[in-house]
Amino acid sequence: MSCGLLKGRKNPCNDNSGGVKRVYLFNYFDYLYNEIVGTKGVELTAFPTTKIHPFECVNASFDENINNDADGVSIDQTLSFTLLNQDLLTTNQLHDLTKIDLRYVVEYNNGNYRIGGLFNGANITELKAVSGGSKNSLNGYQITIKSEEEYLAAFLDISIFIISGTLLILEDLLPLLLETSEDLTIE
Repeated sequence: MSCGLLKGRKNPCNDNSGGVKRVYLFNYFDYLYNEIVGTKGVELTAFPTTKIHPFECVNASFDENINNDADGVSIDQTLSFTLLNQDLLTTNQLHDLTKIDLRYVVEYNNGNYRIGGLFNGANITELKAVSGGSKNSLNGYQITIKSEEEYLAAFLDISIFIISGTLLILEDLLPLLLETSEDLTIE
């Protein structure tokens, strides 16, 4: 296949806000390719009904490295983030996550979302429980998740997923309330 360079690129507006705000993790299931809808490596527009779990994080980064060698093109995806404050529940949950294949969604500070491990899944390759030597040192978890894909991480609209623990919002943008006047959340 012959491809030619068709155009260049100008710098966009200076409203670039870097960094990762939040990470969403969920189980990898081997769906058929026709169940994952969109343009591969560009945009994900539909996905089987899936519940994803948000993790508030700090010091997060998402990197993709394109490898083009005799075996073809592959994309190494690396997600690294820190969760603050160690506790028993989180330690057990993270330990269980090291045993399964995952997919993940990265929410950037600029409001964009991308999905990693979309076709081949991802694994936690490093999990450190860290507690420094002084009061202002990190007490938390440093996590690295890696995946190898044939395509770049696709952009997506987060509304194609069910986010665990989120409020159910009505058309008028007000939360749906229970008889006790508490917000109705999806668990």
